[in-house]
Amino acid sequence: MRPNSLISLLLILVLAPMVAFGSSKHKSMPATKPTPPPSHTVIGAISATSITVKTPHEEKTYKITSSTEITYDGQSTTVDHLQAGMRVDVTADSFDETVAATISANAAPVDPTPRPTPARKQP
Repeated sequence: MRPNSLISLLLILVLAPMVAFGSSKHKSMPATKPTPPPSHTVIGAISATSITVKTPHEEKTYKITSSTEITYDGQSTTVDHLQAGMRVDVTADSFDETVAATISANAAPVDPTPRPTPARKQP
């Protein structure tokens, strides 16, 4: 066997597995994970004297007093305008953590799950 043929054979034996198994400088992108749906703190229940706040992991009830500041979309409001399902942020009173010092609510979260449209009846 000639020396050039031997070198060519060795190169083929060394380089062929690299090409066959995709040895390249570019690494493939990892598979993307689906984005989990957003989790929001929402009003679970509301009355004139208490509010129950639900998160994906827990539920907590606060007393509503005459000194509780209540806002909806940044505007001052009363407890009568709040409903279960609305997004909410409650700050506990600094002296009594069972009392809501502030309640800030806004519209209920939009459900990102598309709903099928009912079929229309043909005349």
